[in-house]
Amino acid sequence: MSDEDEIVFETALDAPPEKVWRALTVPEYLERWLDRPANTEIDRVASDENRSLTYRWREAVPGAAGPEESFVTFELTRQADGGTWFRLTHRSAAAPVAANTNEPGPATLMRAA
Repeated sequence: MSDEDEIVFETALDAPPEKVWRALTVPEYLERWLDRPANTEIDRVASDENRSLTYRWREAVPGAAGPEESFVTFELTRQADGGTWFRLTHRSAAAPVAANTNEPGPATLMRAA
């Protein structure tokens, strides 16, 4: 996976990690804070209370064979002033495509010059 497959956002928040954690885990708060599209389902896949949280996002895309999947990870770090350093990483769940394949087709040989 390359850096092009993920989006990272970082900022300092004027709230302790416990309060940010509640905003990310209490459903009523999450809905108000996250403002996700109506056609998106989320499931919690990993968490370390008040430190990190990962959700799997499944977004229905018109014309696609199935939903697009991605992972959104929130990392919370307590700051000396009592606030939180907040890092959000959104990455695609699509596996990288291999350069070689086992699919039948014409053989391609490369020759050193």
